Amino acid sequence: MENLFIIIPLLLISGSLGALLWKSRQQLRLLEKRLQQAELVRQGISDQLQEAIVLRDAMLKIVDDAVLVMNQKHQILHVNPAAEKLLGTNLVGKTLIRATQDHEMEAILDEAREATDEIPEQLVDLDGKMLRVRAFISETEPNEHTPLELMTMRDMTEMVRLGRARREMVANISHELRTPITSIGLLVDTLLNGAIEKPRRSKKMLVDIRREVDTLTQLVEEMRYLSRIESGQMPIKLLPTPLEEIIQGSIEPLQPIAERKNQHIIVESVPHVCVLADLTHSQRVLKNIVHNAHKFTREGGEIRVSAITNAEEVTIRVTDNGPGISSDDLPRIFERFYQASPSRSRGDGTGLGLAIARHIIIAHGGKIWAESKEGQGATFSFTLPLVEEAASSSTEAV
Repeated sequence: MENLFIIIPLLLISGSLGALLWKSRQQLRLLEKRLQQAELVRQGISDQLQEAIVLRDAMLKIVDDAVLVMNQKHQILHVNPAAEKLLGTNLVGKTLIRATQDHEMEAILDEAREATDEIPEQLVDLDGKMLRVRAFISETEPNEHTPLELMTMRDMTEMVRLGRARREMVANISHELRTPITSIGLLVDTLLNGAIEKPRRSKKMLVDIRREVDTLTQLVEEMRYLSRIESGQMPIKLLPTPLEEIIQGSIEPLQPIAERKNQHIIVESVPHVCVLADLTHSQRVLKNIVHNAHKFTREGGEIRVSAITNAEEVTIRVTDNGPGISSDDLPRIFERFYQASPSRSRGDGTGLGLAIARHIIIAHGGKIWAESKEGQGATFSFTLPLVEEAASSSTEAV
């Protein structure tokens, strides 16, 4: 009987422990299940985060703009390849001022932080590069992390240069047109005011009007020509062409013009070779250069044309004994409408001849340049590719 008092409590305790153990096992299984579910969720979130990172990096790689992501201290947290190309590598961890060495960039970020609306893009000169800069501040809730700063930069140097060149071109065209148009207007007014009744005087004025009209016609034709060759619409047919034919065909029409100033165009020995060239266009180059030399060479002066060859190309040189070109003007001498120093300022022509020559030679795959010392004349040179003897022989046979 006494044993019952011992056994029964033990049985009750054992049953309670068993129930507790069973319940614990159930809770453990439930906990394991929840842990598995949590792991699946975590893995899913991790996968989504990784996909988001891959997508972000892919998007940033294809963006042309340089992108910098920063914290509130302007410390760079992330950049794209375009930013590294523009500002250099190892940007992450640096402050914006250290990466750019420009206080204006920081000022743009500070302005964006304090602005209530999106601030407009700004043009910043960074070490000679014109950058279009925009800054954004991420919007966050009060209980969220501090906002991030985003800055984008695009190199607009070439666009700014082209825009400036376009404005200069319009201004130059206006200037070039104004002189002949004004002259024509004055001559016509004079004729209308009675000069037409005087045959000798009116004839001279009509000749002057004709000359100004020819100047306008030449300007329009050369602008059209230059526009076509710059845009690739002017066909350049590169064929084996005797060098002598290019030089003789260019010089002969200019001899009478040179003789009016008692100038001598001297053609030195020309190699008997063929070049890969478009005859008409290559002759235009040489004509433009020789005519340019004629304009700036004094009466009784000399213009020398020569050619030398190497294994791959021919270099044609035109040397005058005019006033020369200053070192300031020399780098820009092939720009359209460029006005050199007074000693080289043109009395006639359109100011497009050397620009046209440059584009034609580039289309031939050659080079063109000028050398000069002020007061000692100038030498203009350009190259044309040589043709192998076999190729030139077969072409002549055809």
